[in-house]
Amino acid sequence: MSQSADEPWPTEIRLTDNGRVLTIALDTGESLSLSSSYLRKMTPSVEAKRLTDDEREKLVGARQARITSIEPVGNYAIRPIFDDGHSTGIFSWTYLVELGRKARNA
Repeated sequence: MSQSADEPWPTEIRLTDNGRVLTIALDTGESLSLSSSYLRKMTPSVEAKRLTDDEREKLVGARQARITSIEPVGNYAIRPIFDDGHSTGIFSWTYLVELGRKARNA
């Protein structure tokens, strides 16, 4: 998969706050910070896609989810491994940028 000229590309991906925040620096100079709980709730996994917003909220509940590790998926995505064992969501760069901008503007 090749990068479109108008799509931001990650230059750095970093876990901070003991795995509770994923920060992504983009080649546009933009920096996005996403909480692990938000990413867990917004997982693009097949089983989560059929859930309602309320059901997605219950995935995490009041606890703070943590990302314990990140696996690269080709050159287009990452697979975060969450502390509850969830590891089937593949987050493309495009989806992460969408989530990061949405979270920043909320």
